[in-house]
Amino acid sequence: MNPYDHQWQKLTALARRAADDRDTAAPYGFATRVAARAARLPAGSPWAAFERFALRGLVVAAGLCVMAVVLNYVTFGEREDEMSMTDSVGEVLDLS
Repeated sequence: MNPYDHQWQKLTALARRAADDRDTAAPYGFATRVAARAARLPAGSPWAAFERFALRGLVVAAGLCVMAVVLNYVTFGEREDEMSMTDSVGEVLDLS
């Protein structure tokens, strides 16, 4: 056993034998002060955290919607001339 392990074992043995003389009781009036502070604080909404993330999600969704409309408008403008030149019913039926 190296000296560090020996010192550690000795220290833990002393710590196990040590007595705790501290008073573990709460101070006088502690429960009353805690109750008074709890009553004084405004009640928080259970949806407060959800509202913060919902607003961010709304902004992201609106941005994606605007981007989708812009991209589809650009591609629709390019395909409009092509669509007017073809006979789509004749192509589907292909009777000739």
